[in-house]
Amino acid sequence: MKKIISMVLVCILACMLFAGCSAPATQSSAAPSESAATQGSAAPEASQSAGADESAAPAADITIGYSFPTKNNEFWGNALAYVNQAADELGFKVNAVDANNEQEKQVNDVNNLLSSGINGLVLGPQDASVVPGILDACKAKNVPVIIIDRWPGDELKAGEDYVAFIGPNDEQAGYDIAMSLIDGGAKKIVGIGGYQGTSVAEGRKAGLDKALKEHPEVELLQFVYAGENMDDGDEAIRNLLQAHPDLDGVWCYNDSLALASVNVLKEQGTIDKVKVGGMDLLQPAIDSMKANELWFSTGGHYMQAADAAVILYDYINGHKLTTDPVIKINLLAVSQENMDKYEAKYGEGKTPIVWKDLSMTYTPDAQQNFDLSLD
Repeated sequence: MKKIISMVLVCILACMLFAGCSAPATQSSAAPSESAATQGSAAPEASQSAGADESAAPAADITIGYSFPTKNNEFWGNALAYVNQAADELGFKVNAVDANNEQEKQVNDVNNLLSSGINGLVLGPQDASVVPGILDACKAKNVPVIIIDRWPGDELKAGEDYVAFIGPNDEQAGYDIAMSLIDGGAKKIVGIGGYQGTSVAEGRKAGLDKALKEHPEVELLQFVYAGENMDDGDEAIRNLLQAHPDLDGVWCYNDSLALASVNVLKEQGTIDKVKVGGMDLLQPAIDSMKANELWFSTGGHYMQAADAAVILYDYINGHKLTTDPVIKINLLAVSQENMDKYEAKYGEGKTPIVWKDLSMTYTPDAQQNFDLSLD
């Protein structure tokens, strides 16, 4: 009897051991990390957990900091509106700070953003001088950075020192403004530039120079660096008109300078004799073109901050950038002659961008192409 009981106990024990070995291990499932940071890098590696599973839920409670030059320019106000639009659609938070065109304030603003616990930073630098210090501060906090609009200098490498740069093709934009004036019949042109030495101002001027080199029959009467707002433009165009009353074209760095020029030409009764072109496609510029005053504007790049936020949101969720880390956006070229096409697609109240379609977190095969088109 003892032998029978022993055999039964052995069989029961064997069955228990077999069942324990064959039972599947319990799997833990976690959402992607809220921070894509890897120690010691200003452009930290994207989290691999999310990238390996395209169906993984987006990380919760992502906050993206956004530091930009100034709200006192409609361009940057429009840019912020699109960032907020993308945030609402994708489900992240935005902490935005206005540097008031002051380098020191921008550096302090970013330090405050880092102290608040942001997961990533979209940086529209006042100029290149602020960038190295800001990147060092972000590196110390393991916060990934995307730089927009203003080139930070060749010493810093996109994809290494920061995740990516995204901005307008400034040389092409400056060229397009010049060619719109030349194609419109202008022969004696003056130029009103932005802040001398900034990448955007120098890039756009290079485009003007290229167009003039291609058209030696067109004369550049004078070029001045003025700034970025309407007061700067008003002063510059009055001086240029006094020196060159026979000018018939005004090349402007942005729409604020162009609209100031239009106002002075209207005041003097010569707007019908002078073509004026600018950049940014601000609503007052669109209204002026509709009124047959301003001749041309190129733009749409106020969406670049939102584009950067989408890339950064994906990066935090583990999706690496699939394009060259230096992204130059080709812009819309709008004049009095094709205003109807612009209005049909981008007119007031229209939303031409579906941000989830550009996000690899929501659309795994999304193409990261941010060029703008009237088609």
